[in-house]
Amino acid sequence: MDVEYPFTLAILASYFVLIFALLWRVRDQLATTLSESNPGILLFILLSCVSLLSTWTYMFKFFAHSYREWKLITGFELPLSLNSMSYWLKDVSLFDSAWRQVCVGAWQWLWSHQICTLTVSVWTPILAIEGTRRRIPYIWAYMLIGQVVAISFASSLFFAVLLAYAPIRNKEPSSRLLKTLTLTSVGGILTVVLSPFVADTDAFMVNLLIMHILLIFPLVYVESSSTLSTKSASLYAIILYSLAAGANLSIYANQWFQCLDTLAPFGQHTWYQIYHTALTTFFGHPAQSSVSSDIVCMQFISVAW
Repeated sequence: MDVEYPFTLAILASYFVLIFALLWRVRDQLATTLSESNPGILLFILLSCVSLLSTWTYMFKFFAHSYREWKLITGFELPLSLNSMSYWLKDVSLFDSAWRQVCVGAWQWLWSHQICTLTVSVWTPILAIEGTRRRIPYIWAYMLIGQVVAISFASSLFFAVLLAYAPIRNKEPSSRLLKTLTLTSVGGILTVVLSPFVADTDAFMVNLLIMHILLIFPLVYVESSSTLSTKSASLYAIILYSLAAGANLSIYANQWFQCLDTLAPFGQHTWYQIYHTALTTFFGHPAQSSVSSDIVCMQFISVAW
């Protein structure tokens, strides 16, 4: 069968090749982890499977939804084939449409911003700091796995690996790493704050690209030797996490106020309105359901850790 736009299929295929390549990169760590008969490790491996199943069930539904929507808009009538998929992928940017879907709207952003703020200000420091303390190689791969699969999936795998790698005595993150983490966390939070304001403009993808670069950037410094004492490094980490928690809480509270402002004046049915609107938003679009499932899984994983 002739395919009119093979490069579009190649791009989609390369996405899945990247996923398998990243998992192959950390295969030795995962093999070492799985060899440990630790109930905690088994729990996080199980949670990673739950995360993968829940987020990617909706992701594949998003692909199908996007294809059907494209056929309806364009009037394309040929049956599903590699050729028809190449036309679809030529006309539709899956990454762009998915992210705009979850960033536009107060209730949509109530769900979606949580995974963004958690990643830029909490999970990135955890990767860098704990990866340094345990001398875990290729921690950048876990961040990329989180970006291309799901943050909750990558987090669960990394927490399982943490249980298999004991901290190295007197091995602490360097002052350069901690300063870099502070700057990238602040920058990342700013991109999160900007996201709903630029979600329907041409600046949206630029803002999203900056966010993703800031997530990776500090992880290249994990091999730096420590110049801080254990006490100083721990204190700095506590301050960093505290600032992140404060920023996340303020963004979360502000978003709740914006959501409540969309409802009718407070009355006896307000709690039902909140529940119904939040749940309807969760299942309103497959892209939204995938991201929302990611944050729900991440909440369970955080409690487990």
